[in-house]
Amino acid sequence: MITIQIQGSSSAGNNYVISDGDTSIMLEAGLSPNKLAKKGVKLSKVIALLITHEHGDHTKHVQDLLLSGSFDVWASQGTLDAIGIERRCHVLKDGQQQRIGDWLILPFNTVHDDPKVPAKEPLGFFIKSPSGERIVFATDTNRIDANFKGVTHWLVECNHTVELVKACNRPTKVKNRILRTHMSIDTLKYYFSKADLSATKHIYLLHLSGENSEPRRYVQELEELTSKPVTIA
Repeated sequence: MITIQIQGSSSAGNNYVISDGDTSIMLEAGLSPNKLAKKGVKLSKVIALLITHEHGDHTKHVQDLLLSGSFDVWASQGTLDAIGIERRCHVLKDGQQQRIGDWLILPFNTVHDDPKVPAKEPLGFFIKSPSGERIVFATDTNRIDANFKGVTHWLVECNHTVELVKACNRPTKVKNRILRTHMSIDTLKYYFSKADLSATKHIYLLHLSGENSEPRRYVQELEELTSKPVTIA
């Protein structure tokens, strides 16, 4: 039986911990060890830190976390190069499954082509826990191209409503960047309309925009579409 802790899911800092028995996988390094400790995260149980891409809200505290724990960092070569990690790190590649302890990690490509600060080699992760739960983790991506079977838990981006972005008081370049690099509710709904949800137990929505999202609407529409419980991170 897994537990999922969501400490942060925004531009202020991202961090997630998936635990199964005595071991945990940490995703993203956007919060400090002190903040994580205050939220009840036990670094002693973490066996790996997975990072999707190099942007600061996902990587700011990589070094601090490495100093505070005994785990290593796992990410794409492009991400590792961008953040300057050369020790206690391991390369993940799209489509190549990796075993870490009793966990299995299948990385997959995501789409985060920010014209201002493009991610070098962003990844999402299909994670199989020791007890057999299957988790999809995809954030800071315009869409999900991969298909997955038997997913029990989805942690997926649902950043904005397109119409709200177009109508907001932001420069056109910023609006276009949001639309190009983050996933909308309509894109996610279309993906879930085609996805295998037969084993799904829970859906978590990540990285909602503070001004361009409609959380209550997203929960209602996705629960109606999928018949699964939906939680806003």
